[in-house]
Amino acid sequence: MYFFLIFGVPLAFIFLVLREYPEGERSVTGKAFARGLAAAIPISLVARLLGAIVPTSYGSFLLAFHEWADRLLPYSLLPALCYLVFYRPGERLPSGAAPRRLTAFYAGALAPVGLFETFRVWGKPEPYALFLLPLFLAAICVAMPRIAAVAHESYGFKLVATYAGAALATLLASLCPYLFLVGLWPLALLAVAAAAAGAWFFAYPELERRPEVPLA
Repeated sequence: MYFFLIFGVPLAFIFLVLREYPEGERSVTGKAFARGLAAAIPISLVARLLGAIVPTSYGSFLLAFHEWADRLLPYSLLPALCYLVFYRPGERLPSGAAPRRLTAFYAGALAPVGLFETFRVWGKPEPYALFLLPLFLAAICVAMPRIAAVAHESYGFKLVATYAGAALATLLASLCPYLFLVGLWPLALLAVAAAAAGAWFFAYPELERRPEVPLA
């Protein structure tokens, strides 16, 4: 029952590495993933602190704000901030290497989340936590590096719009537990499908980029 929650993100990342990561980047990828793992515990602790501040409000759509503070917002934002502890912003890397490295860091930071969440929901499994949350976490791992890159290259209105769009997307995803409670689970499935599709079309092409080979 808890298999997908525990292993969803790690298995998805392994598949991504085998599919998209060049052989020459495997060592760098492993280091980035390990550094993400080192950040996982403080990220989860901050998430629990934020979740404790915002009331749960079961039975009300306000439950979305608790889910946003307790899970999706910190899991989206905090790995990017922790990344700056280990790497310099604006570092020049070969084409596609930066998003792949940040994605590996995100995967390391969020890989243990499923295990942490299993302890939280043990004995009272929720369909949202068991099946949808791992998909949202995987989408975050792919999408947030692209959002971080756009934000780093932006200023003014575009910068504000980038942050606002990411915040709104995670807030809308946070409605899913409430949708399950009121029996609107098809809308919750639609939300996770939209998140997966958005991550794929918006960010996945960046992971496929390779340095240009000069013509002979």
